[in-house]
Amino acid sequence: KRFAAPADVSRRGSPDGATKTTKLASMPPYLLVALQRYYVDDKWIPAKLECSVPMPDTLDLNHLRGRGLQEGEQELPKGDEAAPAVPQVALPDEELVSQLISMGFNENGCKRACVAVKNSGVEAAMEWVIQHMEDADFASPFDPTAAAAPAPAAGAQHDPEAVMTLSSLGFSEPQAKLALDNTGGNAERAADWLFSHMDDLDSLLAAAASGGAAAPAAAGAPSLLDGEGAYSLHGIVSHLGKHTGCGHYVAHVKRNGKWYFYNDEKVALSE
Repeated sequence: KRFAAPADVSRRGSPDGATKTTKLASMPPYLLVALQRYYVDDKWIPAKLECSVPMPDTLDLNHLRGRGLQEGEQELPKGDEAAPAVPQVALPDEELVSQLISMGFNENGCKRACVAVKNSGVEAAMEWVIQHMEDADFASPFDPTAAAAPAPAAGAQHDPEAVMTLSSLGFSEPQAKLALDNTGGNAERAADWLFSHMDDLDSLLAAAASGGAAAPAAAGAPSLLDGEGAYSLHGIVSHLGKHTGCGHYVAHVKRNGKWYFYNDEKVALSE
């Protein structure tokens, strides 16, 4: 009852008075139930409750089976859907910009370089400046919000130089473009991405071509078993003894409508 009882939901973006319930997507073919009879007493000594627990011959758990959204229910938005993602504004490091300006480079271009290399260092920023000095917007006023715009979607125009650089590492042009799509067009990060996904490139390319995510490695695994949800009692394992430090385990098993008592090598009809 506690497992399936409605619980209050306190979450930003959820309607007032919202509740949630927990259900089972599938039922096990065989059901094992462990009774909590062991505990630690006030002297921190393991002990066992001396009590009789009535056990039903049948148990129907179909009321716990999930059947999707019901009438009057509303699915809560996922965490990444609750609020639109706000791009983080990347700001150039002022000290790094000053070092580049002292070398005679344009200030706006220096700011773009620092953001492009994520303020990783003057050498990386200077290399970026040298490679992009001929860009049409190199000296244009720098807008940090524009630099924080989302990366182009898959299939957008790729930098031919970046594609050629990645292809020179032994990767095909489609693989190079896929890596750039997954790293925001950054050639250095794309190279790391390619080497870390070398065993999955074919499946990732196929998934990208079909417009979906890459199929997981276990996609061909069989689906989970789903039992009927109604169970009949077939066996009981019992502990004989006063606490967990001593005693003996025995079993009662039902076969052909009769109960049998199992105690090591001894088997007898139970009455």
